[in-house]
Amino acid sequence: MTADGVDDVIKRTRENLRMGATQIKISGGGGVSSAYDDIDVQQYTYEEMKAAVDVAKTWNTYVAAHIFTDDAVQTALKAGVKSIEHGMLILSKKTWKMMKKQDAWLSIQPLLNDEDALVFDNAYSTEKFERVTSGTDNAYKTAKKMCINMAFGTDALFDPKAAAAQVKMLAKLKNWFTHYEALKIATSENARLLALSGPRNPYRDGPLGVVKEGAYADLILVDGNPLKDLDLVADPAKNFVVIMKDGKIYKNQL
Repeated sequence: MTADGVDDVIKRTRENLRMGATQIKISGGGGVSSAYDDIDVQQYTYEEMKAAVDVAKTWNTYVAAHIFTDDAVQTALKAGVKSIEHGMLILSKKTWKMMKKQDAWLSIQPLLNDEDALVFDNAYSTEKFERVTSGTDNAYKTAKKMCINMAFGTDALFDPKAAAAQVKMLAKLKNWFTHYEALKIATSENARLLALSGPRNPYRDGPLGVVKEGAYADLILVDGNPLKDLDLVADPAKNFVVIMKDGKIYKNQL
């Protein structure tokens, strides 16, 4: 859904919330797969971003923004955006300090220009992907050093194979975190971010991201110990012997 100008942003944000959106995500900056917008561009002005944030607040929820670069991230944070989606090209200490001060989140993906690199049908997107992935290592290291809230983001559009590779992406978090930290980010930390949607949270029957009585029974039984070998999660067909979602068993190889 597109929106230009403050009035249009207000209208479209309300429309999305009325249709059941739990949070609002905006494109605050340029993208990799898109044909014409470069990474450095800002898609919205401060006033437009703030308009989306203000409407989300009236619905007691928050705004996330697809953004890579310092200028766009700073604009989003000033406007009250709560979650920065991607952020691989944040280089300024000022930006990181703003994120820390505002208790914002970095929803980032371990995208690397490696054997699992996304493949594009044009040189422009390929060059942008290489530019973005060149900042992945620094973003993770800096965010961890500064104790920024971090979520395990997924960003696998257009290709079912990329979606299936999410578990391999999770295993790659071992490049920056202990195995425990990586699993915590993908489970209870993601749940903390989702819970910021307050009363818009669709999971109202119990808490997410914990194992206790009354919580949503989203459980995986692994053949092995991922706390010692995170690569186990990269092959779910082999190593996930029980998969339970909301108390219903979808896979049982015991």
